[in-house]
Amino acid sequence: MKHLILVLFLILTAISCNKTDEIPLLLPSAAEPSAKLFNDRGIEYYYQGKYTDALISFTQANVVDSTAGEIHFNLGLIQHLKGNENKAKNLFQQAKYFADENIKILESKLLKKYLGL
Repeated sequence: MKHLILVLFLILTAISCNKTDEIPLLLPSAAEPSAKLFNDRGIEYYYQGKYTDALISFTQANVVDSTAGEIHFNLGLIQHLKGNENKAKNLFQQAKYFADENIKILESKLLKKYLGL
């Protein structure tokens, strides 16, 4: 019984390690309409806890507009939540590169953690 409790504790701890206060970012109103549509859909999935569906939608948004820092940030956030640290780091690097002075990206604690800033 003690071993079962210990195992459950370790599993719950591991799952909660990737939680964050960060939330996905909206695209600016002037963004490419279909990129905005896919990004908005990804945000809806994120709030429903459907991270794989969110990843698919954010990826579709990225195919339409690969220069939006917000999309790279959202992809990085999902990869972080899924525990894919190397992918998250690469995506946060792209988010910073394409941030276009977006303070929400540049001041993100999660982005700074991954990039060692």
